[in-house]
This record gives sequence, C-alpha cells and structure tokens, in this order.
Amino acid sequence: MHIAHITISDLSSAVVHALPAVPAKSTLFVLEHLLMEASSDGVQLAATDTELAIVARIPAHVDAPGAALVPARKLHDVLRALPSDMSCTIDARGERFVLMTPIGRYELPKLDASEFPELPHTDHATTVTLAAADAQALAAATVYAASTEQYRPAMTGVKFELGSNLVAVATDGYRLSTITIHLDSSSSDILEAVVPARVVELLSKAQEDVMLGFSKTHVMIATGSIYIAARLIDESYPQWRNVIPKESPKVAIVERESLIKAIRRMALFAGTNVGLVRFHWEANTLRLSATDPDTGAQAQEELTCQYTSGPLDIGFNHKYITEALQHIPSDTVTLAFSEPSRAVLLTPAAEGGYSITALVMPMRLS
Repeated sequence: MHIAHITISDLSSAVVHALPAVPAKSTLFVLEHLLMEASSDGVQLAATDTELAIVARIPAHVDAPGAALVPARKLHDVLRALPSDMSCTIDARGERFVLMTPIGRYELPKLDASEFPELPHTDHATTVTLAAADAQALAAATVYAASTEQYRPAMTGVKFELGSNLVAVATDGYRLSTITIHLDSSSSDILEAVVPARVVELLSKAQEDVMLGFSKTHVMIATGSIYIAARLIDESYPQWRNVIPKESPKVAIVERESLIKAIRRMALFAGTNVGLVRFHWEANTLRLSATDPDTGAQAQEELTCQYTSGPLDIGFNHKYITEALQHIPSDTVTLAFSEPSRAVLLTPAAEGGYSITALVMPMRLS
C-alpha cells in the first residue's frame, strides 16, 4: 500500500471518527488497531470491538492499493501532534507503516490486514432518515439518562420505537427522558429496538442527514462518509410509559438557566452523600434550600416563576434535576407535579419539530 497524497486533517478526522470502536485494552491485540485500506476510490479506515464497528472513508491519491493494520491510538497521537494543514505520504509496502511529511518521517509497527475480524454485514429491513439536527437532538435528549449499571443491560441502552413517529427513551430508574420525532410516515407497524447508549451518542456528531437501519440483531448508522454498525441489546426494556404520571395538575414555568445556576449554588450546601435540594412552590415564587447534614451549612434562594397552584414542597437530587434541565432545549421550562412523592415532568415551554419530556423522581423529605 502506497498513498501518494492525503491531508493530515482528513486522515486525523477519519481516525477520530473510528476511535470509539477501538477498545482501550483488549485480550485480542488486533482490536487495538485500525484497518487501513487504500484503493482507487480513496482510503477507508475501520475499527471494531466486535460489538461496534465504525468505517470512515476519505479522499486520497493512491499509487499502490493495499491494506495494513496500524496501532490506532499511536496513529491518533502522531496525527494530533502534526499541523492539520499539512499533507503526507503513507508507505506500508515494507515491514513498517511509514508516514512522511515535509517536516519528518514517522514509523509505526503494523500487522497483516488478514488478522482483522470480519465487519458485520446485515440486511436492514427497516430504515429511517433523520436530519442532522434531529439526530443531534435525539442523542442529547436520551443518552444522559441511560444507566451505567451493567447488571441492567437493557437500561444501558436507548429504546427506539419506530412507526409513524420515532420515539426514543432512556432511563436509569431515577430519571427518564424521551423524545418524539415526527416523521413523514403513515406506517402503523411499530419496530422496537434497544441500541447501546454509546452508539446513540455518536449521533451527536452528525453534520449531515443520518440514515438509521434496523435488523433483528444490529443497527446501522450512515451519515456522509461514516458507516456504523452495532449489535442491539437483546434484553426486554422496562414498560417505561407506566412510570409517567397520568395527571400532573400543578404546573410551573421557570427561566431555565436561572434555575440551573441557583440549583448549582444550592448543591454546594447539599452534602456529598445526600445531594438533596428542597423546592418550595407558592404563588409565583420558587424557594430553593439545602442543608448539609454533616456540617449544618445551609443556603436559601428565591426565584420568580409562573405558578398559581397551592403550596408544594418537593425534593430532588441536585445532579438529576440539573441534568434534566440542561437537556431541555428551551429558554423556559415547564415543570408539572401532582404530589411530593410522584415524579416531576419537565418539558420545553416551546417545541420545534420534535417533543421532549424528561422525568425525575423526587427524594423523600424528612
């Protein structure tokens, strides 16, 4: 393999896109490598950890087609240290992978391309195309709420329900977030799939339309020159709609950023173990308070809001309520309650081409 001309910026971008599929450490040493393939069509980089595969394609002037395996993170480090506006030549015809630039020569060990595992090739019975902004919104609205506890594998993923609309939901049992993206579809059939949260997070980088394809075992994501295939989580997802309150008659509208900043100040007094911030609602006023149970330090603030129901006291873990607020894409947020022991619903005060609802379970007040 000999590549006469390829830009550092293009090569670096492709490596960065592929890295999420490279395990930090693996019992299979070959998985810590990128498969670089050069042909008359350009250069293709591929990475896999056997559950996730990512392929990135970039233009290049190829003199001699071929393929090689190169250490992924070492190549990334080298490219990151080079000027991005520089071009380079790559020669992998010998025993080493050699990258040459106008300022230097960099040699890396390589493995034979035949050692790389076969990438998944699946038939996708159901596909949908999302605008880049919708794909980014889907990732932002769900991934943060997914569980990180591996003993509940289904909840480490994002549940997709694809029919006339696309519904995506994530929950860790303490909070839940769901987004509905309106599609130009009249389908009455519902496809359900649980996609690993780390795969959904890749949608946050979308700069072009995204095509999602689902088979019984895999999800495929294609956007621009990037192709992603990942194994679905083969576990039953909780009946998440059952936890959403049927009625939440007490409604408040608050300026989102002001509330986030106030909660962060209260968090300084909420203690390291408990993290409780108390919300007291009364006529057009929200009073926040927190007390450190270990030191007795305490704080209190008042915010103006739109609230006309009766007085209500409810407590939240400051981390969970803050993260929910951070992922509501609106200057003002609507909070809907029923009683102190029931979940609060958070929605944008104004919505665009999709709708978002976040849910946070309250903490018991002493």
